[in-house]
Amino acid sequence: MKAVAIVGKKKTGKTTLGLALAQYFTDKGLKVGVVKHSHHGFDEEEGTDTQQYKQIASCVAAYSPSQSFVSWNKEKPLQDLLPLLDADVIIMEGGNMLGWMPRFITVREDNDDKDFFPELALAQIPACTKDNPPSSNEIERLAQLVMEKGFLLPGLNCKACGRESCKDFAADINSGKARPEGCKATSGRMDVTCNGLPLALNPFVSDILSAGISAMLSQLKGYAPGDLKITIKSGS
Repeated sequence: MKAVAIVGKKKTGKTTLGLALAQYFTDKGLKVGVVKHSHHGFDEEEGTDTQQYKQIASCVAAYSPSQSFVSWNKEKPLQDLLPLLDADVIIMEGGNMLGWMPRFITVREDNDDKDFFPELALAQIPACTKDNPPSSNEIERLAQLVMEKGFLLPGLNCKACGRESCKDFAADINSGKARPEGCKATSGRMDVTCNGLPLALNPFVSDILSAGISAMLSQLKGYAPGDLKITIKSGS
């Protein structure tokens, strides 16, 4: 899954850029999921940011201290929302402090990026408005960056990769010093998917689960050492 965040100060065109990218990927036949974070809740009236995203994206999730989309009435972490999104590309507007994915930073002037983890930036974008949006060539350039360099880490901060946090690992990926496949939480001995989306496992938990399941299955007739595949169907 490709992913990118759009961050910046208020009224620097984050939504304008997000809508343009969502429309670009949708026109290319890709399913776009949008995640939006707000400290103040959401206004569902026609013409608001979330309503505009809903008109373009195949799925929209949002969370705030007062409410969350998909019927929750309290804040939920991003990891809980992602399994619900059936998307090829995730565009997140906001989430300044989340260091799990690269980002575009919208800026008005020098040093506007200093509070937005510039080490994770794929590009800095001049502030834009509805009346003065990015050009089609610029949107295509940014979309290509997303497809070439977009990624999403699990956000466990398990330190198994040798870094103190997922943000540090993301910065190394962004600079070319590492690759997303190097995340130990998504490339361990055990793989678990939920509705087709890989779930991150702390390597310590992964080792315990895989060892325990293997030990139990080894008591069954027909068991032989090798790769195991277990599918659990939930619901009706």
